[in-house]
Amino acid sequence: MPRRAQATVRSRRLAVTLRKLRRATGMTGADVAKAVEMSASKISRVESAESGLYLDDVEKLLDFYRVTKKERVHLLDLARNAEQRGLLRLTNDNYPEDWQTWADFEDEANGLLFYEPLVIPGLVQTAEYARWVIEATGPGLSEDRVDALVASRMARQGLLSRKTPLMLHAIIEQAAVERPFGEPGAHARQVRHLLDAAERPNITVQVVPTGAGFHGGLSGPFVILEYDEEPSLVLLENKVSSLFLDEDEHIEVYEKTWGQLRELAYSEQDTAAYLRGIIGA
Repeated sequence: MPRRAQATVRSRRLAVTLRKLRRATGMTGADVAKAVEMSASKISRVESAESGLYLDDVEKLLDFYRVTKKERVHLLDLARNAEQRGLLRLTNDNYPEDWQTWADFEDEANGLLFYEPLVIPGLVQTAEYARWVIEATGPGLSEDRVDALVASRMARQGLLSRKTPLMLHAIIEQAAVERPFGEPGAHARQVRHLLDAAERPNITVQVVPTGAGFHGGLSGPFVILEYDEEPSLVLLENKVSSLFLDEDEHIEVYEKTWGQLRELAYSEQDTAAYLRGIIGA
């Protein structure tokens, strides 16, 4: 697994955004370099977070891409603080921006390791389950906003069936799997969906039995994002904030916890048998 690179989570976030902005124009790095009077190698280094960022270079690129004032403020803030480790975001009414940060890192990853003690991970939720979770955890959201968030969550599941599918390994607590919700049959449909997902070659599902007792995962849910050529990241979320961790020592704590959870959880085969037992299959 790749380890320490100079790039921080902030510089990686900025690099991802600059790549997306360029690709949206249909231009190559060389085309942009010529237009803004930079070298093609500099564009490449900036877009891969391989070199230090200079504000005037970033501003020049944002001018060229005609970035909105609001997004410009956000991206320049990332550039100014690019050397700081970790990225904390406070959740507010600006859901699209918060979700886009997560979605971009998720898009770039080749594997996600989810530990969930409370709910079934979003990438293997049914639409009706997603709606209940979103409504319960986001009181005050309008019906239209809930519809949009459910649609967004369902669209994200396309990562699991893209040309090079995302590898997903979910470890879920038994209590989360058995939590009832919705109209009669809704829970069974969700369990069936989880069982079907686990049969796909790029998806692994394990359930931690309640009888496993106390363990390191009880400090809360987490996601480890794995990349082919960059160090892993860890995402922690709660009701009012999300935090991306990029320090080696922090990543190692969660990787060690993940290893313990894998040992405590039912095997893939036993998990499938357990899920079939719930729905009487």
